[in-house]
Amino acid sequence: MITYITRRLLLLPITLFFIVLVNFIIINLAPGDPTTVSEITQEGATRQADRSMAFGSDFRYLQFREFYGLTLPIVLNLWPYTSAATVKQILWQLAHRKQSEKAPEMSVKDYDALRISFGDRSRFILPLLLGVIEDPKTDEKTRIMAVKFFIRGGTMQAYLGPNLSDEEKSYNRKVAKENQLLSTLQILPTDTPEDQTKKISALSKWYHENKEYYEFVPSAAKKTGMIFTDTRFFRYMSRVLRLDFGTMRNDANKTVVNEVTRRFKYSLTLSVLPMIMTFFLCQLFGFLMAYFRNRPPDFSLNVLFLVLYAVPIFVVAPFLIEKIALHYTFPFTNAPIPLSGFTSPESIYSKETSLQRLLDIAQHIFLPLLAIMYGSLAAQTRLSRTAVLEVLHQDYVRTARAKGLSTLEILFKHVGRNAGITIVTSIAGSLGVILGGSLIVEILFEIDGFGKFFYDAVVNRDYNVILFSTLAGSFLTLLGYLMADLAYTALDPRVTLE
Repeated sequence: MITYITRRLLLLPITLFFIVLVNFIIINLAPGDPTTVSEITQEGATRQADRSMAFGSDFRYLQFREFYGLTLPIVLNLWPYTSAATVKQILWQLAHRKQSEKAPEMSVKDYDALRISFGDRSRFILPLLLGVIEDPKTDEKTRIMAVKFFIRGGTMQAYLGPNLSDEEKSYNRKVAKENQLLSTLQILPTDTPEDQTKKISALSKWYHENKEYYEFVPSAAKKTGMIFTDTRFFRYMSRVLRLDFGTMRNDANKTVVNEVTRRFKYSLTLSVLPMIMTFFLCQLFGFLMAYFRNRPPDFSLNVLFLVLYAVPIFVVAPFLIEKIALHYTFPFTNAPIPLSGFTSPESIYSKETSLQRLLDIAQHIFLPLLAIMYGSLAAQTRLSRTAVLEVLHQDYVRTARAKGLSTLEILFKHVGRNAGITIVTSIAGSLGVILGGSLIVEILFEIDGFGKFFYDAVVNRDYNVILFSTLAGSFLTLLGYLMADLAYTALDPRVTLE
């Protein structure tokens, strides 16, 4: 068993790596990026690009995209291998807004996409851009466009954060000074040919003074390494290996881990507790239905769970609020059933004793638990019935009856353990939903859990939160399957992991 567990644990990070890789590629290939704004109205949901996206030289927009790594290729970076002919062709297209001389003018969308993608590439092709600028055969429009992208590529981003080293602070001072210099060398419509020549000469001087410091002309080995290292995925995984899952999109002072931890108690309560309760209840009802097969208890429970399974949660949750919570109290008490929240207001909850707080939480999660449990209980109970019926027809059960064992002893000692294997398999894969929460339940009952948290992250294109949920959910699911395999050996001695 030790060998099996070791092998599974070694495969775990490899599996997680490829899960994150696939999800990372899908998320980054999806239209839009974190700079787009989502608007949800009665007419539907729309996405609108940030207005700063219209200006490739906008420093704040550039800084935002640099912060998220959006200026880099997704997985492979072949930009350092861009040919001079390709650079000249794209610059001509951008300068004349045409794909070719005989082609019609490009649309604004296509032009912006080409301009932004080429701007991201400019840092890796500065020598080629300088060659176009200094080439006397280059037409004026193309030369001016090349200067714009040369300055775009040469504009470096400073280190951000409160705890910078002396070396990083020195780098920031150098970058600030040179960025200011480059911004003054932009060719303006009012510039005379002499002014343009002076600015181009200054750009060339700046390039030759800094090309070794910034490694504008990397060695062959470094150029090969840049294919994999200067990418969005490498940057993200290098942070993940340091257990740095990034910050929130809307607030860089809030880390993803802290926001998830803050909601952890809601997640555990509304995910693990229903899972445990469902396991035992579905076994109980499954035994009853199988034992009274084709008799009234079996028929009535089958119909009940079939109806429950068919009713969607967005119907049940409002029904519980409007028909039960608003008109009834808890049985044998005068205590009203809470409609929202995980606890009472802080002014009340902070003054309660530990026992009172436990009771307070139980009262508040009573309806949410019902709304979360009913569907899975219906499905798992029918699965349990099938598993119990299958075990009841095994030879060892007939042998146990022939030996004179009681019905309860047969059901719990022989049938229960073997039928539980099927339920364990079904529930094991549900461990990953701990970080998923229940969006509808959390919204209707106003619980600030993971469901709403991750839904907001998807709407806002918060890559850090989405990828963390993918990574954590996959890890818990794989861990659940490993625990299920270990549970098989405890439930059935015939199962071996060797």
